[in-house]
Amino acid sequence: MQGNNLLKIGLWRRLLEDFRLLGALIKDYWKGEYRDVSLVSIVVFVLAIVYVLNPIDILSDFIPFLGQIDDAVILLFCVYLMEKDLKKYHDWKNNRS
Repeated sequence: MQGNNLLKIGLWRRLLEDFRLLGALIKDYWKGEYRDVSLVSIVVFVLAIVYVLNPIDILSDFIPFLGQIDDAVILLFCVYLMEKDLKKYHDWKNNRS
């Protein structure tokens, strides 16, 4: 059972790291310091943000907890689809230091 808990902790840690990396990528992209992002990743990210901010979605945001599940799933799927670009950005950022 402990191995399963370690796996869960590892997945959460990776997810948090991916979101931190995504935030840094957005910041560097906005400043013009890093532009090697695929059009697919840009479109996926923009659509995910539009979906999350849009009050009309699959599960209404007015339903406590359940209303945020679809938004979380969309964001997780977004990060999953952007994985290649996040890896490229991570490598670029580490090589810059």
